[in-house]
Amino acid sequence: MHVYETRAQFDAELSSVKKWMRVGQALDIAPTLLQDVAYSIGDSLTYWWDRTPALSTPDMVGTRRYLSVVAPIDGEAHVVVAPKADLAPTRAYSDLDDRERFEAADVDPVVVPAGGILVVDEQEAFRILPDPDVAAVMVRVTIEGYSFPNK
Repeated sequence: MHVYETRAQFDAELSSVKKWMRVGQALDIAPTLLQDVAYSIGDSLTYWWDRTPALSTPDMVGTRRYLSVVAPIDGEAHVVVAPKADLAPTRAYSDLDDRERFEAADVDPVVVPAGGILVVDEQEAFRILPDPDVAAVMVRVTIEGYSFPNK
């Protein structure tokens, strides 16, 4: 998991890599688009925005082919993140939707500030909490290509 407190911090570290530049483009344009409608940029990412109650799930979600990015727009979002290895599965991995599901973890949520960015690694599962009710952009970006320093 990587938390960037500001977009400037995210850009300073990652914006020189094409797929992360595209994430920045998605974050810029998403709030101007229709709510709860998925869009894509190239073949490396899909994105949409909605309110946190709509983005929340009762269980935790993990992926294998995409990193998950959560970027609150108008307030802080609370997201529970935990290593998949520490969680009990509730649904096996499906190649059709690139998702596997796990029992909700009893850990303190990560607080992502408005304008901040959370990137969930493929070894982790996450759950966006419905409260507080804020608008947030959800991005799924391919794991192929550049990863994070010190990984």
